[in-house]
Amino acid sequence: MKSPGGTLTRWGLSIAIGAGFAYLALKDWPVQGLLNGIGVHDWRIVADSWSVHLVWFPLYFATLVSMHVFRVWRWKPLLKPLADVDFWTLNRVCSVGFLAMFVLPVRLGELVRPALISTEVNLRRSPALATIVVERTIDGVMVAGFLAVVLVFLPRGNSSSYVELQIATYLALALFSALVLGLVLLFVFRRRVTVFLKAFIPRLAGHGIAEAVAGVLDRFLQGLSIFPDTRNFLLFIVGSLLYWGSNCLGLYVLAIGFGLDIPFTGAVAMMATIVVGMMIPNPPGNVGTFWYFLLKPLELYGLSGRPAALVFAMSVYGMQFLQLILFGGWFILKGDVSFKKAFTVSWSELA
Repeated sequence: MKSPGGTLTRWGLSIAIGAGFAYLALKDWPVQGLLNGIGVHDWRIVADSWSVHLVWFPLYFATLVSMHVFRVWRWKPLLKPLADVDFWTLNRVCSVGFLAMFVLPVRLGELVRPALISTEVNLRRSPALATIVVERTIDGVMVAGFLAVVLVFLPRGNSSSYVELQIATYLALALFSALVLGLVLLFVFRRRVTVFLKAFIPRLAGHGIAEAVAGVLDRFLQGLSIFPDTRNFLLFIVGSLLYWGSNCLGLYVLAIGFGLDIPFTGAVAMMATIVVGMMIPNPPGNVGTFWYFLLKPLELYGLSGRPAALVFAMSVYGMQFLQLILFGGWFILKGDVSFKKAFTVSWSELA
């Protein structure tokens, strides 16, 4: 049973985090007067301090669609050692799961895909969650690696911002590399770990709890079966590269539309910084954190305070949120996925 106090605490903490990052993101950017003189002329949105042609928005949305397709498809090889799930089932589950992941606070949305896939195929939630853990840790290593590489090519005029990015990159790379190594070792020595827990936990909590914990852990470890499966692991890596590449291309395309003079490496830095920043517990809708980490690399290009840069960041956020609502909302409105199942999950339901 869920604790109302615990729920309020999680939401309160996440809202406070979001408010803090929203303040940090907007305190040095010209929010006031951003929409002064705004209008539409010859298929362009024009304001006093920025403008953009409308054609750039459908182009960016097309990259979001390709991102979604690759993001859904790459989960298939992770699940393959456990269950062979068709793309359209994955699309239904992931469309709602990605929306929940964006909206729900403190990473609760990560539980939605395991919860929903367990209702579609013969697969328990614990091993399904393990595939999500693998996905997120490999993502962390890949994205931090991308950022470590592009740091070499980024301008260093704003030394404080560059140092902040550098520290965050190396911390993220070390953390996620350690997590991947830990998961591999956990899988390799899974039998010994299970035996140890069955022997140790009864001393603290009794035999019944020990058996339950060992059972959940055993099923979770089954979800790590991707590690010795070279073919499916490589397919996941290819899907991830296509997914992250679509993300970078979209940011680069929309930045051109807003007249922001940044190279493709700058788009890679924006994408990677957002992902690294998402290591912290996210506020509802990623309000504040998304803007802060997206804007951080732009400071290196002397774009601090540029109204066009802020509108660009808001447009990226708004269109990504719109895509998630359209794709996830479609299956909820059709009744294919229950709203209650998607947005009322908890850590206690993993068994």
